[in-house]
Amino acid sequence: MLRNVSRNIVRSFSTMSDRSNFREIEIPVPWGKIAGKSWGDENGKPWLGLHGWLDNSGSLDLLAKDWPEGHHLVAIDFPGHGFSSHLPDGAMYHYLESSVTIERIRRHFNWDKLSLVGHSMGGGLSACYTGLFPEKVDTLIMIDLVKPVCRPVEKLVSKTRECVEQQLGIEERFRDNLHGKVYKSWEEAFQRLKDGAFTPDNSQEAIQIIAERGIQKTSDGQGWTFSRDMRHRVTSLYGFHEEYFAQLANNISSNHLLIKASESPHYESDETIEKILDVYRNNPKFQYSVVEGNHHLHLNNPERVMPVIVDFLKTSSEETKSSL
Repeated sequence: MLRNVSRNIVRSFSTMSDRSNFREIEIPVPWGKIAGKSWGDENGKPWLGLHGWLDNSGSLDLLAKDWPEGHHLVAIDFPGHGFSSHLPDGAMYHYLESSVTIERIRRHFNWDKLSLVGHSMGGGLSACYTGLFPEKVDTLIMIDLVKPVCRPVEKLVSKTRECVEQQLGIEERFRDNLHGKVYKSWEEAFQRLKDGAFTPDNSQEAIQIIAERGIQKTSDGQGWTFSRDMRHRVTSLYGFHEEYFAQLANNISSNHLLIKASESPHYESDETIEKILDVYRNNPKFQYSVVEGNHHLHLNNPERVMPVIVDFLKTSSEETKSSL
């Protein structure tokens, strides 16, 4: 069965950005491992970085290299992405169960509290965890996702049915290879990634960074494939109702920064987005910042994103000290 790829046969790039100062990490889990990268002083303030859907830990490379001193940032390949293990045969990926993964990682490192930075899906997962465990989160940073897309009651039956059919369909179609299609050359796989996952206004560097952990040579050496699990393309079995997520959002009490890309859509109605922003604003530690750029602005324009993060962390730290 073609289920694994070799981490030793990947392509790395020399780019204009120095991204070499990191440590590869592996966290054991019951089904295998969670892989990732680690930057900074391991005794520093702990951060967990979570990437977006079908990306990988490379997503945070250009922010991580300039992460403030005194902080320890661990960015993971979420299960079924990058170098991390896929879930076992027959299993499914669920949004809420991602909080179990985050809690596993917190316990693995013995962190009393952690801070979270997530892009897109990673931001939504971080918000869910923070709402569930507010006492365990010091700071929450969400990049270009205001909230997880919720499921209206009237779509419950159709979307749940769609998930069941998609899951079994993918299992049948990709029975021996849940990585999906095998490409004859790296260049062919890279072009598919470029055309399918990125809009034309993304930088070549951004795409190359994701490709480093996203495209790998097959274990038999006969071709190239994507490292992500095809089951991530299945519609979620459990959909949040708008009121359910509002309860989680209302429970967020940490320092909370939401960075929204100016050229990226909201994915839901303006009315829905404004409602949840009003919930966030109940937290006096919340800040909403619009930054020029597209959905992957943290990769295309880190020089615009990083100053916002640094200023927010500085202000939050000063406010915390003044309140003591």
